[in-house]
Amino acid sequence: MNEKIRNGMWTVCELALLGAAMLLLNASVVSADDHAEARFRGTGKADPIRIENVQRSGGPAAGQSSIKFDLAWDHSWRVAWEVGQQQHGGKGALKLESWDAAWVFAKFRKRGADDWSHATLSTKPADHRVPAGAALEVGLTDDGRRGVGVFVYRKTAGHGPNNFHGVTLRWLHGADAAGAVDLKVFAVQMVYVPSCAFWAGDGSTDRATGQFSAGYSANPFRVESERALTLGGETAQMLNNRDTAGMHLNSPDDFNSDLPRTLSAEFPKGYRAFYCMRHEITQQQYVEFLNTLSYAAQAARTDEKPSSAAGQLVSPNPSKGGPWRNGIRIAVSGTPDSVVPVAYQRGTYVASGTQLKVGKPAAYETDSPHVACNFIRHHDGAAFAAWAGLRPMTELEFEKACRGPLKPVANEYAWGTDRIAGMDAEGGKYVIHNAGQPDETVTWEGDNGPDATHGNAPFMGTNEKLGGPLRVGVFATPNSDRVSAGASYWGILDLTGNLTEHAVSVGHPAGRTFVGNHGEGGDSAWTDIFGQRGGGCPYGSHAGAWGRNEGFRSSCRYIAASPWVYGRSRHFAMGFRCVRTAP
Repeated sequence: MNEKIRNGMWTVCELALLGAAMLLLNASVVSADDHAEARFRGTGKADPIRIENVQRSGGPAAGQSSIKFDLAWDHSWRVAWEVGQQQHGGKGALKLESWDAAWVFAKFRKRGADDWSHATLSTKPADHRVPAGAALEVGLTDDGRRGVGVFVYRKTAGHGPNNFHGVTLRWLHGADAAGAVDLKVFAVQMVYVPSCAFWAGDGSTDRATGQFSAGYSANPFRVESERALTLGGETAQMLNNRDTAGMHLNSPDDFNSDLPRTLSAEFPKGYRAFYCMRHEITQQQYVEFLNTLSYAAQAARTDEKPSSAAGQLVSPNPSKGGPWRNGIRIAVSGTPDSVVPVAYQRGTYVASGTQLKVGKPAAYETDSPHVACNFIRHHDGAAFAAWAGLRPMTELEFEKACRGPLKPVANEYAWGTDRIAGMDAEGGKYVIHNAGQPDETVTWEGDNGPDATHGNAPFMGTNEKLGGPLRVGVFATPNSDRVSAGASYWGILDLTGNLTEHAVSVGHPAGRTFVGNHGEGGDSAWTDIFGQRGGGCPYGSHAGAWGRNEGFRSSCRYIAASPWVYGRSRHFAMGFRCVRTAP
């Protein structure tokens, strides 16, 4: 070829064909891995999924309707890559693919009613339509009989904005007995965590806090299936917890080397694929949830009565140092349920009695819609999960969501290193800009800040003056990497930092009853099954020692078996994140 070019023997046409062939050759070697870093990035500002132009039309059959809308968000990805045996510690190369998705569901309200019901969707993917470039999966009820929502995501590898026009869902409104209704469509950004083995526990030895271990050792445990596990015991095939060393004295796990327990095959262990919310529940999402509830349900999910005056903040004790950046307030006051006297004419006499008059729910709003929602008890988070057709995350899924399939790093945080900004010495701090706005950002001032190994996640030593949680995903920018974004292996954000999260505990008998059942749009079926994982603001973490940054570590289980510690009261550092088993 070079000889022919040197001798001038190529025609113009041949040169053009050669150029085209070279372009095709170059294009053919571009793999999805070229987009892999995109999962650690963001727009640098709030990027909620936008649903616009919602329309309902009848048909195509009796009892059916079409719900058509546009679906868009500004940073999305789909990537595939390969992990070598040395990286994951198993056998052979591991091929993975992951993406972000919109979990979309609909609610309707009969005309004249006050609360909203969940729309039943067709179980058949072919009954729903998405434009070219998009893929769709239906999320079913656990019995497989009803569609609860759909996942919509990129069909092929790439990254950038999504703008899906004309997404159409088949609503089986006959199953919901709906006539004239008001209709709302909601969306939550999720990340697909594929099926693969992973490690539980990080092998750290400098400070034990009940980390998972392989039997009576400090070695991490490899989860290689969803089969039943023995908790406790001494052999490497058993999932132990350092014999509860370092856990909260009042609430350690109820298993150890001498007292084994069984974790059933139905309990989600993280091996199977699942979708995880990319961010914690935001204040806007919690407001949307509240605004579809009855008066009584609203009263159970806030500290202030829905009948309180307009403008009243609903976070607890705002006069005692709060509201810790929680800006949810009553926009329009509600009316409580009441018992009213009634009289019934019965022939020649009048019978008297009473009748329940159902109250009118309040309307809520927030001035910090993109900030993570704190003051969420585990009951509140479970109710949100059920309402959205999702479910709680287990603590084993939490660890897979953090480190992926990689071999653990001792004392690691969600971004895969054992370093966090501000941990080495005093002299630096985070400063917030444009607080509460869509472009809320946080920058570092001073020494000992974030770098190639020190990830971003404010804790007591660096964020005392921030006043509460931050905009979700605040460190994800168009150029961020995993460490600077404070991102997990899969691109899930704020698993270390922002708010402490409720996760289903394996160390408590109530937690072990969890079988991975999903919500169906109504009431929650989950009670005191939760402990705490991850770190929260404005000060510390579930470790309970306010200045200890080790409480933010991915494997820290200091109060992982404590559904009653901060779980039943609303705490300024508590949030919630939901998951759903992949279809």
